[in-house]
Amino acid sequence: MVVFDRATLATVATIPAGTNPDAIVFEPSTQTVWTFNGRSHDATKIDAATRKVLATIPLPGKPEFAAVDGKGTIFDNIEDKNELVRLDAHTNKLTGEWPLTGCDGPSGLAYDVAGGRLFSVCDGKKMAVTDAATGKSLATPAIGDGPDAAGWDAAHKLVLPLAAGKEFSL
Repeated sequence: MVVFDRATLATVATIPAGTNPDAIVFEPSTQTVWTFNGRSHDATKIDAATRKVLATIPLPGKPEFAAVDGKGTIFDNIEDKNELVRLDAHTNKLTGEWPLTGCDGPSGLAYDVAGGRLFSVCDGKKMAVTDAATGKSLATPAIGDGPDAAGWDAAHKLVLPLAAGKEFSL
């Protein structure tokens, strides 16, 4: 992982973070940065202030996009297993592992924190909607082809699936 100065874009530090980091999130309650490393099938937890690696957490497969609730819970899609996992940022433990039935190759992940819903965008023009508290599958609506990322628009209560190499506007 590369740490850079936002004003000058100069590299400030490099931090070893597994193999093929594919997603990165900031977890505010622990003041940590997490990378999700595709080839090494793990997550790296880094102290944001000291830039030191605090932990490496094994995952059950290839992690993709991640989302946080701001209170210490992190969710991540496991692309090659068609799963969603939940991690505790305080204990560095995997606390949930849920199948994404009807969802092949989940990549992007959006999170409606207020509504407690996770939205995993998948191959095959599908999206898996999951209850964040229980891991229960709620729906698998149709979406566009080739999604790679997703976002949650709280003001409009809208999931925005994004495809690689395609531009979208609102």
